[in-house]
Parts: sequence; structure tokens; C-alpha cells
Amino acid sequence: MQRGADIRARENQSRFVQQRISDIEKHFATICQDVAAYARKSARLRDKGDDLAKDLLAYADSEAQSTKSGLTAFAERISSMQDYRQAEVERLENKVVQPLTLYGTQCKHTREDLKNSFAARDREINQQKKLERVRQKKPGDRHQISQAESKLQRATVDATRTNKALEDQMDTFERKRLQDIKKILSEFVKIEMLFHAKCLETLTDSFQCLQTINDEDDLEEFRSSLRPLNQTDSNSRLDIQRYDSKTSLNSTGASTNYSTTSRQKKTKLKRQEADHEEDEVREFDDDEESDEDEEDEDDDEEDEDDEDDDDYRYGNYKR
Repeated sequence: MQRGADIRARENQSRFVQQRISDIEKHFATICQDVAAYARKSARLRDKGDDLAKDLLAYADSEAQSTKSGLTAFAERISSMQDYRQAEVERLENKVVQPLTLYGTQCKHTREDLKNSFAARDREINQQKKLERVRQKKPGDRHQISQAESKLQRATVDATRTNKALEDQMDTFERKRLQDIKKILSEFVKIEMLFHAKCLETLTDSFQCLQTINDEDDLEEFRSSLRPLNQTDSNSRLDIQRYDSKTSLNSTGASTNYSTTSRQKKTKLKRQEADHEEDEVREFDDDEESDEDEEDEDDDEEDEDDEDDDDYRYGNYKR
């Protein structure tokens, strides 16, 4: 009974170890594939970043001086970020993907050892069955029974030794697995932290490069480049405007001179008319004064005649 219980215990133990190895092999393979796909995506992103930097440099050549300088510096920072991404991909492949890949081989070796343990357990079970058959068929044959017991004893010792070796091996394997998964994922975190720290520095410089672009200077340069394109039309329009202005000025000057001459003539005529009127008024006044003088003389003569008549009438008149 005790021997059968030990066999079942070793059988359960072997089954547990086999399931554990299968789970580790499955999950480690999945994680390895995921990290490898992550690295490939980063490599493709690196290529797209190189394309972006190249297109930015090509675009910068067609821009004004300030924009060209800023975009060139920005493209150089983007390109350096892709160098950091390339280093990230290489570190992921060497420090994460490759160690995970090695676990496939380790799991295979552990599975082979597990098969040896299963074989020893099967030999022990077979010897146990042979001993029981001998005891059933020939219970009185001590020689065969002792031989079967001896073989069973050797098979049990072999199975116990193999099982003990399997336990030690699985203990070492489990310890190494735990340490490795901790180390591998820590390396993954360090790689990503280093990459993003470098990218953060580079992106900060990239932002500063963009701030050096002076849009006002570039706009003024664009305007100065735009004017020569229409210089001929502008000159012709300016000539026409100058001619129109000169013509307008000449016309204004001539009309001004004509108006001045007309005003002078009108003023002269008015003055002559005024002088003529003054002369007429003066002659009229002289005539009136002469008439008044004559009337006064007549009045004096009449007064004298009246006085003579009075003298004659009153006898004052003397011959």
C-alpha cells in the first residue's frame, strides 16, 4: 500500500511539473513574440521618422531664411530621435527577445528530463505489476518472487533518484525563471526609459528650434520677393500715374493762369467803370454847383431890384 501511494504521489508530481513546463513554454513564447513584434513596430516607426526628417529637409530648402534654419534644425532633431529608436530596437532584441527565446531550449531540456523521470516511474510500475503476477501465479516460488522483488527494489531506487533529480532541476529552473523574467522585464523598462528620456531632451530642443522661426522676417522676405515679379506692371502704372498727375497739374496751372488773367481784366474794367462813374458824378456835382451859383446871383440881382423899387417907391430913390 505504501509503495502504491508513493508511486501515485510521484505520478502527480510529474504531471504537475509537465503542466508547469508547458505553461512556461507557452507564455514565454507569447511574450517573446509580442516583444519581437514591438521591436519590429519600433523599427518601422524609425523608418517613418527618417522619411519625415528627409521630407522636412526638402521642404526647408524652399522656405525663407528663418524658416529654413528652424526646419533644418528640427529635422536634424527628428533624425537623431530615430538613432535613439534604432538603439532601442537593438537593445530589445539583445536583452529581451533573445533571452526569452532561450527559454524554449531550456523548456525542451527540462521536458527531456521529465521523460526520464516518467520512464523510471513506468519501470517501477511495471516491476510492481510483475511482482504481483508472480505472487498470484506462483506464490510458492520464492526464487522468482525474490528476483521480482529485487528488480522492483532497483526500479524504485532508480525512480526515487530520478524523481529527486527532477525536483532539484525544477527547483533550479523555477528559481532561474523567476530571476530571468524579473531581469528581462527590468531591462525592457530601462530600455524604454532611456529611449524616452533621450527623446524628451531631443523634443525639447526641437521645440526651441521651432521657436527661433521669425514669421515677420520671413513674411517681409516673401513680400520683397513678390514685388519684383510685378515690377514692370508697377513701373508702367507709376508712369501713367505720373503722367496723369503732370497733365492734371498743367491743366490746373493753365486754368489758374487763365482765371488770374480774367480776374485781372475784370478788375481793371471794374476800376475803369468806377473811375468813369466817379467822373460823371464829379461833373454832375460841378454842374449843380454852377447852377446853384447862378441861382444865387439871380437872387441877389432880384434883391437889388427890389431894394431899388422900394427906394423909388418911398422916395428914397435919387437920380
